[in-house]
Amino acid sequence: MSKLSERLTSRAAELNISQTDLAARVDMSQPSISDLFAGLVASPRKWREIARELQIDETEMLELIRDSVGEAGKTQRMPRVVSTLPQRRPDDSQDHEPNAIVDPAPISASSGRPGRMLPVLGEAVGGDDGQYTFNGQVLDYVACPPSLANVPNAYAVWIDGESMYPRYKSGELVYVHPGKPARRGDDVIVQVKPRHEDMPPRGFVKELVGFIGDKLVLKQYNPDMRIEFPRSDVISIHPITFSGKY
Repeated sequence: MSKLSERLTSRAAELNISQTDLAARVDMSQPSISDLFAGLVASPRKWREIARELQIDETEMLELIRDSVGEAGKTQRMPRVVSTLPQRRPDDSQDHEPNAIVDPAPISASSGRPGRMLPVLGEAVGGDDGQYTFNGQVLDYVACPPSLANVPNAYAVWIDGESMYPRYKSGELVYVHPGKPARRGDDVIVQVKPRHEDMPPRGFVKELVGFIGDKLVLKQYNPDMRIEFPRSDVISIHPITFSGKY
């Protein structure tokens, strides 16, 4: 059992909150809460709501999540992220940026999961500006929607934070088609080079404005602003095909 599950279990007992009651309060299924308490989930999807109901400080909750994700990563094979620079970039002719190819850990036929499952990638908690760290960590697996059933390397990301509100709410799941050309106005996941060579790529969920000169320009909604990255720092631009609640 992880430190996260131990802490949640003890707090629920102290506050006399049952798993069923907690599930109702945070609008999650009881089996999902049960898996979390049993240590089978490294990154709870509604961590803020769970922390509030169990009266756990958000800073402490974040540390518990990161520790839990780190422990989970030691026991499973991480996916391989491969950059294929240089290739075409999205511009006025709708060319597209090179793809980062995700090689997810295989799903065992005996795992009990029905059909194909997509990996949920990215650090457990995104930054205030919607930044994620794509270090190859698989946070979870979710059922693959029919539209992505035959798409190699498709993946999903949990939205955390309010930088794209009201387009996306914190806790929503977005599904990504890494082989589809990104067009101006598309919601995308952009991976850019890290600030330091020994760090994993940074990822951002934003709206694609396009390449202007030697800059990639993105738009975020909250606060309404444009974000720019040097063209040379861009690793990949993957369009979000759709989103859904957990």
